[in-house]
Amino acid sequence: MHRSIILAGPLSELRDDLVSAVRAVVYQRALPLATRKLTITATQLKGGSGLHGGIALATQDVFGPAGIVRLLADMSGTGE
Repeated sequence: MHRSIILAGPLSELRDDLVSAVRAVVYQRALPLATRKLTITATQLKGGSGLHGGIALATQDVFGPAGIVRLLADMSGTGE
């Protein structure tokens, strides 16, 4: 599985050399196995990146396995 870190907000405005510095520190401090398939980049969404990230997290929460279990439990509790 490939993982990504996307620098958003004020960090998304960083120049390439500063993004490279962030990337270097992460790779230096993290275990090699954790960074093997890691990509660190600045967002291309600019100002809308926070909104898009929030929607993605909410979607994962509601429609993930635990969210489906909660929805089913709520439905069975109301008699539907």
